[in-house]
Amino acid sequence: MNDMRMESRVDTQTVKIEARKVQVHYGATHAIKDVDVDILDKTVTAFIGPSGCGKSTFLRTLNRMNDTIVGCKVSGRITLEGEDIYDPRVDPVQLRAKVGMVFQKPNPFPKSIYDNVSYGPKIHGLTRSKAELDEVVEKCLRKAALWGEVKDRLQTPGTGLSGGQQQRLCIARAIATSPEVLLMDEPCSALDPIATAQVEELIDELRSQFSVVIVTHSMQQAARVSQKTAFFHLGNLVEYGETGQIFTNPRDPRTESYISGRIG
Repeated sequence: MNDMRMESRVDTQTVKIEARKVQVHYGATHAIKDVDVDILDKTVTAFIGPSGCGKSTFLRTLNRMNDTIVGCKVSGRITLEGEDIYDPRVDPVQLRAKVGMVFQKPNPFPKSIYDNVSYGPKIHGLTRSKAELDEVVEKCLRKAALWGEVKDRLQTPGTGLSGGQQQRLCIARAIATSPEVLLMDEPCSALDPIATAQVEELIDELRSQFSVVIVTHSMQQAARVSQKTAFFHLGNLVEYGETGQIFTNPRDPRTESYISGRIG
């Protein structure tokens, strides 16, 4: 009886993004092969694997960033809360407001700190007044653990911040449109250990509100921040499961070889 109750509790975890039979071709290169995965809400999912294994390519299918690459073809089905994101009626710009993205290298706009965060809400018409916009900017900078450091210099350029602060500003900018999912493509690879620890702490806090998907080349980082881990190898999703299980008791020998350092 207890087992049945346990199962029903597990089943209540909401699937945010469902991917089925996803293939990605860049011209003649078959970069992603038949990937099936469910991304859960309010969970950090880490994509790990050797360089060139397809983890960033697959991440970019989740908000149609691959649309911007000439010769890239995506097939299969990806749904966000049941809606096919590749349906021709879906506006990619609106989709990217729902599925935010933070890149490997901090890339603040060459604008003020305030304008970096207010840009998304402005273009998507999410606020009705300057007071509402001020509130959104403050709230997002607080969520990104940056408000205390920048509140007295909101009109100075975002590019004048340190690398770690710039990355937290980019996270504040990404969450300003109230997305449902936050994608992060190696968000700490350009940061020092202290800034990395701050961003990891932030990822853990953001999980209470968003579904977070992070590509990382650091297995230690995946183990620290994620609850689910997907291991990619040569364009295939080899294994997907609870992070603890993937790292301590992987089912596939390729996963075991990667984690123990024999392939990479």
